[in-house]
Amino acid sequence: MLSALLVALPRVAPATPARDDGVLILGGAGKTGAIVAKLLVARGIPVTVFVRSTTPRSRLDGLPVRYAVGDAMNPDDVAAAFKERHYSVVFETIQVAPDTAQSYTKLYENFVPWARRTGVSQVISLGGGCGDRGPKDCPLSPVLYRLTEDMTRAEHVLRDSGVPYTIIRVGALIPGNPNDPAASMATGKSFLTTDVHQFGVTLRGDLSQQVVDCIGAARCVNKILVIDDPTLKPQLDHWLCKRRFETDTVHYVEPRCGDMPPFDRAALHTVDP
Repeated sequence: MLSALLVALPRVAPATPARDDGVLILGGAGKTGAIVAKLLVARGIPVTVFVRSTTPRSRLDGLPVRYAVGDAMNPDDVAAAFKERHYSVVFETIQVAPDTAQSYTKLYENFVPWARRTGVSQVISLGGGCGDRGPKDCPLSPVLYRLTEDMTRAEHVLRDSGVPYTIIRVGALIPGNPNDPAASMATGKSFLTTDVHQFGVTLRGDLSQQVVDCIGAARCVNKILVIDDPTLKPQLDHWLCKRRFETDTVHYVEPRCGDMPPFDRAALHTVDP
């Protein structure tokens, strides 16, 4: 039972009846969220996926998950999801586009107070790579730096709330295309470090596995962690090369950087159960 995994975590008094409805995944229909959902279901953990009504759910086909339908930027929709059932853990994996009216800060201002009010035992958040540093010390283009600054402000909303948290900062998440054959794969070589000055790189599969392994783990609670994989340094160097040529547009292809070095496919494995 998930409740047994979380028994050592501090809790605030819940405002709703004490029920264990498992994990709420905000953005669970995306690539990372779907992999995490599959891993959790395989462990027998109840999963609720928060999605917009217009969001495709094909990545979750056949998976016995519940759905909470709404817009995470709408406080009323978020409130309804938390009033419907009690969650032990919330995992946030929503992607906010750079330089739009939406923001991670607004998202966290919507759901974190409800996580506290209902006694959520752990919020797992994907943080920015280096938004707490000045732009000269962060290897991101201006548009992505503004996004990671927003993610850092959202981190503070969570950290100041009193809700037990795990922040996993992601520098470069590759491949960028979620439909790439490697998007569900893992090297098994990623690690988490408390060195927040490190700018890391990871495959989605490894990130998803690290998220699941941090659920209820004392080593992850109330920690800011950076995920990195040293075997992906050639891919990271290529990713950073593209950032050097960006101003206000994210370049998925940059001729001056050439092609991303190929993955060693023989060294990859799927994390889908």
